[in-house]
Amino acid sequence: MLLGLTAALLAAVLFGVIAVVQAAVIRRHGLVSPMMAGVLVAYLVGWLLHLVAIAELPLYLAQVGVGASLVVTALVAAFVMGEPLRTEHWVAVAGVVVGLGVLALSAGPVGDSEFTSRTTVLLYVLLGVNAALGWLAYRWHGAWSGVALGILAGFAYGGTPVATRVLTDLDFTPATVVPALSIGLYGALGFVLYSVAMKRTSVTAATAPLVLLQTLIPAVVGLLVFGDEVRAGWWPAALVAFAVSLAAGVVLCGAEARLDLLDPDHDPGHDPGHDPGHDGQPLDQAS
Repeated sequence: MLLGLTAALLAAVLFGVIAVVQAAVIRRHGLVSPMMAGVLVAYLVGWLLHLVAIAELPLYLAQVGVGASLVVTALVAAFVMGEPLRTEHWVAVAGVVVGLGVLALSAGPVGDSEFTSRTTVLLYVLLGVNAALGWLAYRWHGAWSGVALGILAGFAYGGTPVATRVLTDLDFTPATVVPALSIGLYGALGFVLYSVAMKRTSVTAATAPLVLLQTLIPAVVGLLVFGDEVRAGWWPAALVAFAVSLAAGVVLCGAEARLDLLDPDHDPGHDPGHDPGHDGQPLDQAS
């Protein structure tokens, strides 16, 4: 448990810092640049730490632990922008900390990591559907396209820890290697979709659905498919803690919105969360 939590929190710190860097790079240098390659390397290191967390913890706890990266991003963004966090953001920080602590206390044994042929096929079918919908959202330039891309990025990032579960019992057989190959595909798809989403809409509108889905999907799959457990008598506390952590994460997406100020074309006289979209609608209408 201690090793898994430590790995999850280290990954959270790394992901939290690199989110600020990614926001700056995508706005100033575009999706393809040497600096973006450095961002990818940092994400790879974070993924290795995430793998350790997934191996040692139930998926619901591993995802909330890594999701604490929002706290790091909010704090770093506040420091970079020179603007203090608002009261609701500090309350959200406390919510993440308390929620994570309660989940750690309520966590039961980790379930299995076996992938059946049916599970593997479903994994790739969903990947293909996600990619096709992502392409359609990319081609669509409506006011809601950025939000749609953020939602699809959340589905893609939600698939990564599910597929990563197979590596916790690696035996180099087709039953393990084939689903493992989807990890990079899900991660790359999520990375591209999220990067484009942040280019088209506010950080809040892109990140809020991503945070919800990349936390909720693996948690549900871990409990229903892999058999992750909660300690006897702790289900109510675990559910409340998980809900609080999710809600706090969404609130902290608002703190991340200050990263829009990293746009070199940003007008400091405007609120970054209320810049007009393609048809004049506010970009944060879904946040």
